Amino acid sequence: MSDASAGFQCPVERLTRREAQALAVIAQGLAQPPSRRRVRSDDLRDLVRRLGCVQLDTISVISRSHETVAFSRLGPYELKLWETLYEPQHAITEYWAHAAAIIPMEHLYLYRSHMSRVHDMLRKDYPEQQSVRDAVLQRIRDEGPLASRHFDAPEGKTTQAWDWYGSKPEREALADLWSEGSLILRRRDNFQRIFDVPERLLPDLWEREVREDERVLLLARRALSALGVTTVPWLADYFRTGGRPHLPRPIALQALRDLATTFDAAPVEIEGIAEPAWMAVDLVPALDRLRQRIGWPTRTTLLSPFDNLTWYRPRGEQLWDFHYRLECYVPAPKRIYGYYSLPILHRGRLVGRLDPSYDRKNRLLTIKSFHWEPAARPNEAMGRAVSKAIGELCVFLGTDPDRWVTNDRVL
Repeated sequence: MSDASAGFQCPVERLTRREAQALAVIAQGLAQPPSRRRVRSDDLRDLVRRLGCVQLDTISVISRSHETVAFSRLGPYELKLWETLYEPQHAITEYWAHAAAIIPMEHLYLYRSHMSRVHDMLRKDYPEQQSVRDAVLQRIRDEGPLASRHFDAPEGKTTQAWDWYGSKPEREALADLWSEGSLILRRRDNFQRIFDVPERLLPDLWEREVREDERVLLLARRALSALGVTTVPWLADYFRTGGRPHLPRPIALQALRDLATTFDAAPVEIEGIAEPAWMAVDLVPALDRLRQRIGWPTRTTLLSPFDNLTWYRPRGEQLWDFHYRLECYVPAPKRIYGYYSLPILHRGRLVGRLDPSYDRKNRLLTIKSFHWEPAARPNEAMGRAVSKAIGELCVFLGTDPDRWVTNDRVL
């Protein structure tokens, strides 16, 4: 950093709440309706790169979460495109990027610091399991990609309901080797993970040199680009393990200050939010257009409960006044909105939520409950837009756009 740039401070831009919401939606690729042309694997690959990571979850009420995240942005598409990106393209893999998440294969090296911490922790705290890890790793080196199913369970041991890793020590070893970077997820078969060694997929994973300060700025820049506008807590949450952020808040704050000196970030004030905030400088032209009443979000779509736009609940509350909690783990009598409610995005605003259930045998989508947000001010046009979004979801699920019913109310 030069002496001149060290003393430079960008002027603070003041954003209205609506402008900040619009910029966040634009950054996430959720502002405009998708192209009418058929979605290609390149579109899906570019989406993962744009978002930086797409969180995974095992719940499949309508579709798996990562599949829904792509639908929200691209519209209906063929799920087999995900398989193509894993293999033969090797364009994506998975790691602890925001909990377990899909990431671009070329970004895996950015998580080496966490891999090294896991490596050291396993050898310090669980040395008795090292022989199993070594044997599993050697077998994959010798035989090629393997999954947990390729390892036999020990005789006489049965799986208990509380066994996270089942009855196989090799299954736990696979997870450990993946977390420490000794294995890479190569593909999924029926959602089961298939692992391989880095030398066959990403030979330079451990050879590529990257300084820690460079790694921090790369992650911060990617998070800022995906968020559009951010505070320090929002940025720190974007890339994290199950709990530990890859950029803890003090590091995230310094990274944002550094990005301001390189003109990647601009300090902003957001109406109604007291915390200091920053905007991706790449969005300055978009902000100018918004202020000319051009380019405002027009898309209406449904979001996964784990969508990048809303996965950090405090951000949803601060920016949209949207209070969201996933209720699938709440006893049914205590649920307010439903087992797996989907946020409704309408023209840059979060206007409601609905709880869906898809009957695959009869190809029928049921909306079990529907709720407008208190500030939504629904009208006929908004109702039509939401109904159309539900129809798009039907097409994505493999049925006709009118194959849906509601148990709660008519939109």
